[in-house]
Amino acid sequence: MDLSKYNQAKQTWQEIAKYAPEADLPYSFQLEIYKKLLARFHLDAYYYYIFNVGNVEMEFVSESLSTILGWSIDNFSTEYLVTNIHPEDQSRFIMYEQEVTAFFSKLTPDQVLKYKVSYDYRLRCADGSYKWILQQISTIQTNEDGAVVRVLGVHTDISHLKTEDKGINLSFIGLEDQPSYYSALTPSGKRNTNPPSLFTAREKEIIQLALLGKTTPEIASSLYISQHTVSVHRKNILRKSNCKSFVELGSKALREGWI
Repeated sequence: MDLSKYNQAKQTWQEIAKYAPEADLPYSFQLEIYKKLLARFHLDAYYYYIFNVGNVEMEFVSESLSTILGWSIDNFSTEYLVTNIHPEDQSRFIMYEQEVTAFFSKLTPDQVLKYKVSYDYRLRCADGSYKWILQQISTIQTNEDGAVVRVLGVHTDISHLKTEDKGINLSFIGLEDQPSYYSALTPSGKRNTNPPSLFTAREKEIIQLALLGKTTPEIASSLYISQHTVSVHRKNILRKSNCKSFVELGSKALREGWI
């Protein structure tokens, strides 16, 4: 990716941050608190980071970055990240980030903290190979105007779940009873502003846990419900998704932006 693409991304991030002065304040947060947010994101091997949107700076990255991509933590920056995106995914990355800025500009300050952004792309590893990375972002700091100051990002290696070298749609996943907008934008730029919600809130929880490899008894224990209830939900999930197994569901869930 040439620097013009990176500069496009940088300008987009500064727009969503509304050039907030809070971006210059040191981040005096307790990282352990934000680690709890990871339950919203990961399916498998992942690393996470804190991104200062206004200053366009990575302020923290977990050590698992080196394990997954082979990158040095010292080299991890926004420019390094963007310039290592697969050439075929570069334009889609810019388009999606611009759509994210447009979406968040329409939210109230209270809503900004209640949405997770999800899509994927390929990143080049230190050995020159590429891995499919599911990027999920949640805002962790705003100001009174609703500017996005800092976000928690999680990158999950989903290469084993991909059945083709094709990026998934951009989705905005509502938290705390906010509506979700799955497949809000396709790789071709087609918008779907108000898609219906296919699954209930409970079914979404079960999908997340099932794709983490949890068994029916483990899911039942985690959600404090009976194994019979979990089994019924699992059957309903496969029926609604038109899938024969949760292995098939995992791949389809990525394509459709359900997770």
